[in-house]
Amino acid sequence: MRKYAVIVAGGSGLRMGADKPKQFLLLRGKPILYHTIQQFLKAFPDILIYLVLPNDFLQEGQELIREFGPSVNIQLVVGGATRFHSVQNGLNKISEPGIVFVHDGVRCLLSEGLIKRCYEQALVKGSAIPA
Repeated sequence: MRKYAVIVAGGSGLRMGADKPKQFLLLRGKPILYHTIQQFLKAFPDILIYLVLPNDFLQEGQELIREFGPSVNIQLVVGGATRFHSVQNGLNKISEPGIVFVHDGVRCLLSEGLIKRCYEQALVKGSAIPA
């Protein structure tokens, strides 16, 4: 079954007080968003990722995608005015049936195992949310 991840990182990070959104702040030498994407790719190398970013940070998104090499399938999507609209923009890119993950891009401490368990439960039950 086709696998998709809508990774939402459309926030501006104003509350952090940093000069850039928190999804681009470094954690162990890489942007936080890198670690999130990496976990999905470790779980499912064939996953199609829709990376939802603020319009002003699409260039940074392209640079981040290049770090994963040419074999990954990551597409940029412009975020909306709210998180709801950003998720909607990502979901609107999906045109074929499959299992869809929706994940907050700055929540980078998820494990490959958690992603796989959610996938397995979604196949069995129709949907899954980790608790």
